[in-house]
Order: sequence, then structure tokens, then C-alpha cells
Amino acid sequence: MKLVNIGIAGCLGRMGRELVKKSSEDSRINFVGGFEHPGHNSINKNLSEILECETDKTVSSDAEEIFLNSDAIIDFTTPDSSLANIKLAQKTKTPLVIGTTGLSSETHKFILNASNQIALFQSSNMSLGVNLLFHLVKKTASTLDDINYDIEIAETHHRHKIDAPSGTAITLGEFASKGRKRNFNDIKVYDRTSKTSKRKTGEISFSVTRGGEIPGEHTVSFIGENDRIDLSHKAFNRSIFVNGAIEAALFLSKKKTGLYHMEDIIKV
Repeated sequence: MKLVNIGIAGCLGRMGRELVKKSSEDSRINFVGGFEHPGHNSINKNLSEILECETDKTVSSDAEEIFLNSDAIIDFTTPDSSLANIKLAQKTKTPLVIGTTGLSSETHKFILNASNQIALFQSSNMSLGVNLLFHLVKKTASTLDDINYDIEIAETHHRHKIDAPSGTAITLGEFASKGRKRNFNDIKVYDRTSKTSKRKTGEISFSVTRGGEIPGEHTVSFIGENDRIDLSHKAFNRSIFVNGAIEAALFLSKKKTGLYHMEDIIKV
């Protein structure tokens, strides 16, 4: 069986570290290497010593070299770094898996346009369970109308997470609005602290908690006068996201162009 060459962007980030370990031990993969920004203090150091995994690769600062030698790159970095990596993927014609959240609307448009030239895979959450939850939320929202049931979305993540609400929480809101055939941007409410009026019918509201090292917890509540339905997902560790990203990279390595998502893999 031909091995798939995989490279990791931001290889010493929280997700990057786990992706390096997984890529190094997966029998389907040839781990090409990982890179960090040129000013990182671990450039040229052995990944095996830093991460205690079996690989002879060092931390590279040459992103283009990693791209050129890879069948697919996995990127969990920052919005600015992801945009730079998309542009590099265009230059090298390398399929790119984007797991970074908090991307601007302009970057989303850029991704859509770039997918006409290269293969891109994007998901706010790479876990199978969460992607199943997306569709359960859509179905529930379509069944329970906004006159009788209000939708509240609560999410909790580790203290280091920058964007809020999380990309996953926003996607849950988007699926709920699709279920009710509403425009998400017209009904989303991220902040109630400045509001002095009562809740409007059809609003989808968000609450955010940051603390500790929680990988991710999401709950969508459908609240009526006489009952409440909670649909939840709790990640115990990052392995569910890592495994999903690896499967995405293997899937994408066979594509030339197009924009793909987890639903293209799991066929919900």
C-alpha cells in the first residue's frame, strides 16, 4: 500500500503536537515533517525529543519545502497563519486541511475561491460525534418550531482559546437556523449584556465559558414552556479531533480541487 505523505503546520501547537504523534505512528502515513514560524525557539530541534515520539524529523521553518513534499497538509494554527498557508497551498498545489477556527468572512470567501484551484477541507470540528450532532440539531430545530421552543447554545473550552463563541458553536447555530429555514445572521445573539429588551421569538443565543484545560463541550438546548431538550457533546481529549483530521487528510490527498467538509466523509 502506498503511504500518504502528510505534513503538519504549527507542529508544536496543542493540536499540532498530537497530530505529529499520530502521523508518526499511523501505518498509512509517511510523516514528512512539521513547521513553525521562523522565530520559534525550537526551530531545528528534534521532534522526537520534544514530543517523545518516534520520528527523525526536526522542527522546520521552511513551510514551502514541507508543502512541496506532502500529499496533504494539516493546519490547526491561527487565522493569519491559515490564510498564509492557503496561499502557499495555491502556489504548491498541495491539498490543505483547515481546522483553524475564528476565520474572518473574507478568509471564508478566499477559501471558497481558492477551492477552484486546489483541494481544501474545512471543518470547525473534526470529530465524528460533533458532526453527527450538527445534523441532530438541524432535525430537532425543524421539528420544534420557534414559537414553542427557544434555542440556547452553551460552549466551554480551555482558558487558552482565543475565539468566542467557538467555531463549533457557531456551526451548531447555523445548522439550527437551517432547520428552521432562517438566516443565521438575522437571529444570532452573541451578547445580551447590552440588551434591555426581552428575548425575541426565533433568536439563537450563545453563552461562553473559558477555563482549565477542557478540550470542548457543547450543548444545544431547546427550551419550551413545559420541557427542555438538551443535545450535548463532550470531548474527553483531543484524540477525536486528531483522528478526524487524519482521516480528512487521507481523503483529501486523493482530490485535485474542491472544498470538502466532514459530511463528505461520514455521509450523514
